[in-house]
Amino acid sequence: MNPDLAVAALVCMVSLMFMLPLVPALVELRRKSDAQPLNVVQQHAGEIRFFANSFRDYIKGLEPTMQRCVADGTTATGTLRDGEEYVVLGRADAPLLLALQQRDAIHPVVLAAGVDLIVPPSATFSRDIYAGRQFVGGDKNNYRAILGEKNVHLGASSRVMRWVHAVGEFTAGLGCRLFGRISSDLLIRLHANCSFLRLNAPRIEIGRAPVDPDATTPNSSLPSDAVSAAVPRFLHDGDFEVRHGQIIRSNIVIRGKLVVRSGARICGSVKGDKDVVIENEVSVEGSLICARKMRIGPQCAIHGPVIAERELSIASGTRCGTVEHPTTVSAPRIDVAEGVVVFGTLWARERGQVVANP
Repeated sequence: MNPDLAVAALVCMVSLMFMLPLVPALVELRRKSDAQPLNVVQQHAGEIRFFANSFRDYIKGLEPTMQRCVADGTTATGTLRDGEEYVVLGRADAPLLLALQQRDAIHPVVLAAGVDLIVPPSATFSRDIYAGRQFVGGDKNNYRAILGEKNVHLGASSRVMRWVHAVGEFTAGLGCRLFGRISSDLLIRLHANCSFLRLNAPRIEIGRAPVDPDATTPNSSLPSDAVSAAVPRFLHDGDFEVRHGQIIRSNIVIRGKLVVRSGARICGSVKGDKDVVIENEVSVEGSLICARKMRIGPQCAIHGPVIAERELSIASGTRCGTVEHPTTVSAPRIDVAEGVVVFGTLWARERGQVVANP
């Protein structure tokens, strides 16, 4: 065989091998048959209450049965449309709940209660629970998911594997471990040594936070986006320190470590490319962004989003957001002390921990 022809054939074969993976892209570039954006169903787009809303729709067919059981003070059993077995409670005495707990260990069932539900301690419920009225859980219980139409209270050292939504208030006792999404239409309160991932409510209290009249009424401060548009920007290369009691009327961007001394006020947003340290009684009118670790001291007021890309610690007495302008506090790892209040979302993407005050 002619060597030139052999080389030409080899080059053609190699070129063809390289071009074959590009054929679909070249065809699409010419025809543009898939140029429209993907159709994203908005109810799946990060809505923290998605699971709760779906579960409410899932058991909607049990409403007549629940009403009948509540009126008669009886219980009912059956099978949902997907084959899951359920138990509807029109009464909730201790022997019945103990029997349900023992049954769940052998054959899990969906539990729906139209009355106040008080669960004994050391119980495990491996299917979702619907509480049409108050829900009170005993200590050291394990739950898959709970939907409460009123208040939901978890006893000390309890665990939630997926989610909880309370139309009323949600309270977790000492040492609870909340692995999924926790939401409330009114208030979330976590006590010392609780761990969490994602919380959302109009008001989130860590421990028993004192009632602050200024925090529970509409605040006159501008939201963070309005602040950013209204003030100039200050850029500094290297480390920077805001002096004690200093007032800065601009957004600040620091390409180094930032320390804000006690009593300072920043009428704008803050971004630090390294660690950020906020001392006590500091006020930030806009957002607070850190590319590494952030430490916020006691009695601070942060009106905009608080985001740290590595770690975040918040000391007692600090307020994040307001009733009128809820915000988001987010970091991979968050340590938050008792006495902190967040209005909006508190999201620890890897680990969140409530730190007991000394």
